[in-house]
Amino acid sequence: MYIDCHTHCRDEKVSYKGETIGHALRVAEDSGLSGIFDMPNIPEPVTTRKRVLERIALAEDADSPVFFGIYIGLTPDMNQVKEAVECYRDFFPKPKDKTGVIGLKMFAGKSVDNLTVSGEDDQRNVYDTLTKLGYQGVLAVHCEKESEMRPEIWNSENSITHSYARPEIAEIESVRDQIDFAIDAGYEGRLHIVHVSCPDSVDLVYGLKKILDISCGASPHHLLLDNTFMQIPNGIKYKMNPPLRSPETRRKLLNKFINGQIDILESDHAPHSFEEKMQRHLSGIPNLASWPDFIELLRDRGASQNLFDTVAFENVNKIFGLNIPRLNLPIKSHVHEYVFDPYIQLTGKIK
Repeated sequence: MYIDCHTHCRDEKVSYKGETIGHALRVAEDSGLSGIFDMPNIPEPVTTRKRVLERIALAEDADSPVFFGIYIGLTPDMNQVKEAVECYRDFFPKPKDKTGVIGLKMFAGKSVDNLTVSGEDDQRNVYDTLTKLGYQGVLAVHCEKESEMRPEIWNSENSITHSYARPEIAEIESVRDQIDFAIDAGYEGRLHIVHVSCPDSVDLVYGLKKILDISCGASPHHLLLDNTFMQIPNGIKYKMNPPLRSPETRRKLLNKFINGQIDILESDHAPHSFEEKMQRHLSGIPNLASWPDFIELLRDRGASQNLFDTVAFENVNKIFGLNIPRLNLPIKSHVHEYVFDPYIQLTGKIK
């Protein structure tokens, strides 16, 4: 029924996390999804034609009715950016294709793994290069400005400090940077700011729509959960980038979502192993199997079915220039096990 345009499939060296492309497509099918888009930040990042072909092959082997889209990651190497644009043009999905390259992804700040374009000059060069190449597709950006982060605050024994180490201003200033760089370059593609966690970020995007082709997405955990969850036993499991925010910030963000100011609902599905979450404190939580749950939770908080149809299907096709059909797959009982269910505190369900 819906399209999830922000998932992290693993495979290859990190298949031990339990989330191969094949498994993700099975979970998506059981959750009633019509499509998923895969992010490129894995140990061997998806930044070349060779890597794109390898990911497409894995998706084709899965033989799923669910559409599988691929982002190509960007680096500070402008020759790589040029190759990424060529791959986008060569592998953009045609009608009835079940897989293809749907956009480019830039991490304007380090998250998990090392696919990052953190320098402001390098980010500006990306927009200049895309403009010179006449790129008109989607550039999805993870916005956290490293110069505004405070890593010295982070204390793994006090999980909530992660929220303060990556403060709201780091996201807001990075969003402001991307807008400025895009306008200065005369960028003609779509700028999509992924998983906004602050209402001020939404305001920046919403206020620029008349002069820039820009959109933003929000993930259900930033709409439903706040950083007090990091203070419950084993709260380290709720560590993610950007982090959970204060209860007040979460409420304001949810209100903007309900009022239609956020363009896309995207899961940011990012499972890890139990050891990685509890001992290495990796950021990311699983969300793919939770689509039926968080849709119901958001509906209980005032979201309409019309809103879901818009932000989780129609806008995805429109923004990415796609025509993914609605599959209307039956939702099956979930047998897919991840490290934990992030919404169990809200749903009261026991696995």
